[in-house]
Amino acid sequence: MKHQPLFTNKESKSLDSLTTKELEFKEETLMGMAALSVFHANEDLWKTAESIWILCGTGGNGGDGYALAHILYQEGFPVRCFSTAPNKSEAGKFYEALVSKTLGAIGNIDDFYNEWEEAKEDSVLLVDALLGTGFQGKLSEELVELIETINDSEVFFYRLSLDTASGWNPNSLGIPGETNVFVYADSIEELGTRKWENVGFIYEKDSIIPRYYESIGFPIKTHLNKAIFSNRYYLEPNPESAVQALKRKNKDHKYSAGSAIFYGGETGMEGAILLSENAFSRLGGGISKIFSPSPQISSFVLKEDLSKMTKSSSFPDITSDPFFIKTKTLVVGPGLTKFPKDLEGWTLPDDKKLILDAGAIPSFGTKLPQGNQILLTPHVGELNRMTGKTHNSVQAAYDTLIEYCPQNNVYVLLKSFVSLLVCPDGSSYIWESPNPKLATMGTGDLLSGILARYLSLDFYIPDSVHLALSFLDHSKQLEEPYPSAHQILKSLVELV
Repeated sequence: MKHQPLFTNKESKSLDSLTTKELEFKEETLMGMAALSVFHANEDLWKTAESIWILCGTGGNGGDGYALAHILYQEGFPVRCFSTAPNKSEAGKFYEALVSKTLGAIGNIDDFYNEWEEAKEDSVLLVDALLGTGFQGKLSEELVELIETINDSEVFFYRLSLDTASGWNPNSLGIPGETNVFVYADSIEELGTRKWENVGFIYEKDSIIPRYYESIGFPIKTHLNKAIFSNRYYLEPNPESAVQALKRKNKDHKYSAGSAIFYGGETGMEGAILLSENAFSRLGGGISKIFSPSPQISSFVLKEDLSKMTKSSSFPDITSDPFFIKTKTLVVGPGLTKFPKDLEGWTLPDDKKLILDAGAIPSFGTKLPQGNQILLTPHVGELNRMTGKTHNSVQAAYDTLIEYCPQNNVYVLLKSFVSLLVCPDGSSYIWESPNPKLATMGTGDLLSGILARYLSLDFYIPDSVHLALSFLDHSKQLEEPYPSAHQILKSLVELV
């Protein structure tokens, strides 16, 4: 699994402290390395600007801005520095003084407004170095006005934020009375560590703003396993491995190619469980059987494919069926409107994996099945129903699930424009690859079938989630602007 560690602000500060104390890096050195990384990462961008304005705050973020200004000036770029107040960090003071010697006077906020009023439209590239991820307080009226000016002005053709967009605070999203004023950055340069607080940064519907990570020598590998760091990881797409894992081997037979049971599809909603099973079988699954409370399920299934097995039944009938002993994976929920009563407290055999989706996502207070390999796949509304809490950000969902999953010994995959997998051992994984092609009816059922396919091949749940999401990412290549779930599946089948 390709994944990179995500660090909270507190953890990033601890890592910064380890770097200066144990590795004996000087803060000035780290600031210089950060600025140099940002400079080289954006060399083509600097060339597009008539003028580059850097807004510096009073902390380490501002120090990074001053260091960047020095490099830009020495490389011949037209750069101007403005500050809200003198820098408070020793390293920041060093670069602030350096800029004063080389560029000349550093403008204050009044100077910024005066020059802004005279600037031409689309003439300025703005670098936001006002506030870092450490800022958790309330914005002053002066900063609110400044940030709103930055966002609304047509003078700035591009806004680049260092480490985080100033004012961004995911914990205040959707909370009544919170202003939620932050810089509408076009991109963010994360310095030294990938930031947990930046996950899900958007200001347009379902549009993740690009974030780029710049290494500056923090001892991430050396100290990653220390107790002070959490087990949050950022998943990188791995589409080729996802395809290769599904391709059958010459020695495969119908059980080694993957076996699964699907339960769902109430009357009028049979299509959901059929789609989920269809994804499993058409992507190489060896053998499967559909169970459904609908008395019409067999006619639907056999009309499509005479080789498939199906049975109208309640949930308990599954466990008494001879096929249950032989299968590895169960999918319960697509096409159901409520949690099957017989699942409450039910014990999943150790050799099997269970996916609970759609109608099988339990409501708050419902007793969950017991087992070591149970995966729940709610969307945000189902997560709220499942936990009895409202969640307005992925960070808020994490805070809930990091308690819920160990307590109930389950994995939970939150499906959203940013997906979050939380595991019973406290580890968690972020998938941040919004795909508007999936914003259509039936794609959740499709995902359940794809997950079942990987799980039936004996991949662990986190690996199966990573592979399934990577595989679904191929749908972005479809020319159809609004494909149906059936069209998406057809395109995916062609890959294997």
